[in-house]
Amino acid sequence: MSEPISSKNFLTNVSIIYFSLVMVMTMFGAVVVYLLSAGMIIADEDVQLLVALRYTVLILVPIGVGSGYYIYKKLLSSIDPKATLKEKLFKFQGFILIRSACLEFPGLFGCVAAMISGDQTFLLYTAIIVVLFVLWRPTVTAISDDIGLSMDERSILEDPQGKI
Repeated sequence: MSEPISSKNFLTNVSIIYFSLVMVMTMFGAVVVYLLSAGMIIADEDVQLLVALRYTVLILVPIGVGSGYYIYKKLLSSIDPKATLKEKLFKFQGFILIRSACLEFPGLFGCVAAMISGDQTFLLYTAIIVVLFVLWRPTVTAISDDIGLSMDERSILEDPQGKI
């Protein structure tokens, strides 16, 4: 059996993984802004491509957000309430990655669309996704509420030295 880890280590690991996904989108967006403003990307004035990209982003954002939220909630309901805290938290960690992947795809596509088209307004969609990432970040309260932890389990998770 594996050794118990502290709740602080678990929360740190989840936060690092989670916010690294946010940083990828943010940094990619910043690179695109720099390249566009420096004139290093010269985009075609293809109106049909611009319209196609705009419709694609307008469809991908709600689908990505909606499917990420739905799949996440569906997977959370599959957690056995009688499972150990460690089992619940490691399942949660996987589920948060699945939700993040669903959210990250339209955010990255917004960056790619801005780079292809030369239209920086596509980065607004990336910014919206980044805001959702920040709002839906895994905090002790959010984890406890989403998984439905008991008061004892929640107190272990809140205690930085608590053993999971």
